[in-house]
Amino acid sequence: MASGDEIKHHDHDSDDENTTAHGYKAPQKVDINSIVKKDEDDESLTRYKKLLLGNSSTSTQIQNQLIDANDSRIVLPIRITLLFENHKPDITFELKGSLEQLRDLHSKRTVTIKEGESYRTQLEYYVQRDIVTGLKLVSKVLKARTITVDKSKYMIGSRAPSNELQTYVSDLEQAPSGMLSRGSFLVKSKLIDDDKNTFAEWEWNLVIAKDWQ
Repeated sequence: MASGDEIKHHDHDSDDENTTAHGYKAPQKVDINSIVKKDEDDESLTRYKKLLLGNSSTSTQIQNQLIDANDSRIVLPIRITLLFENHKPDITFELKGSLEQLRDLHSKRTVTIKEGESYRTQLEYYVQRDIVTGLKLVSKVLKARTITVDKSKYMIGSRAPSNELQTYVSDLEQAPSGMLSRGSFLVKSKLIDDDKNTFAEWEWNLVIAKDWQ
């Protein structure tokens, strides 16, 4: 969601996953085995591999870290939470389940947020099977279900498989404010990576109001 006195309208309704930030180029996909074996005598690369891969020293160890053997995805989203600075409770979207289940889970849900409210976006997820490259959360806000009025993209980055729950928290943001920003909107959200894999996709209804309801 944009901040300021008015949500800005966009003339072109392009998909966020097909656009990149200025100067950003998606890196080439490299398999785990290549990363583990590459330049073993390079001290700086060894530190990077340690940061990315943790204590797992072989590709077999990493690939065997399965959270759900029945789920072929490499990213398993658990939930997204809007953490408000001055309001409780926070708003949570449960993201467990298949893509089909998620599309139905939140489609009839309506969330009301007070205009100008400060918040952070928190994503909790697991990574299994392989390294995810350029993980990002993208959202598109539509007025009258057809006119794109705002877009957002959270760059989460690359992560290796782990049995530990991963958490991303965004910088502090502010909901739109002003008379022209109030009303009802449709939000389309996706969790994707640089390889255009979709790990979660859902829609929900947003109301920007003068006060909490």
